[in-house]
Amino acid sequence: MTEPRYPDLEIYIKAPDLDLVADAIQSILCPITWSKTPSLYQGLATTAQGSSEVILQTRAYKAFTSIWLKVNISNWETDLDFALALSAQLPNEIRASIDSWQEQEPATPDLWWRIQDGLLKQVQWG
Repeated sequence: MTEPRYPDLEIYIKAPDLDLVADAIQSILCPITWSKTPSLYQGLATTAQGSSEVILQTRAYKAFTSIWLKVNISNWETDLDFALALSAQLPNEIRASIDSWQEQEPATPDLWWRIQDGLLKQVQWG
């Protein structure tokens, strides 16, 4: 069974340097013009599949920066696909959800994919 396409993508990277993260995202997605503050970058990405706001937020969870593509206009199906593409550009630890976001409380622990040094591992995060 294949994973359904996620309507949006959100991953987390252990990287305080937003310029570095922004450059890496542009290299795998498309050129983006960013509106910047020290802890928040917002931009508009446009691909053949449409346009979407992209948000980079430092310290979204502890030392991790959130990378949120509000509408999935990419070639990636899931958060993990996005994380793997970014991990090829940056050596930093990246985390991606195991499943698509759901409004109700999950019955299982908060499991995530952790990608670091080319290795993929499930971890409990929270």
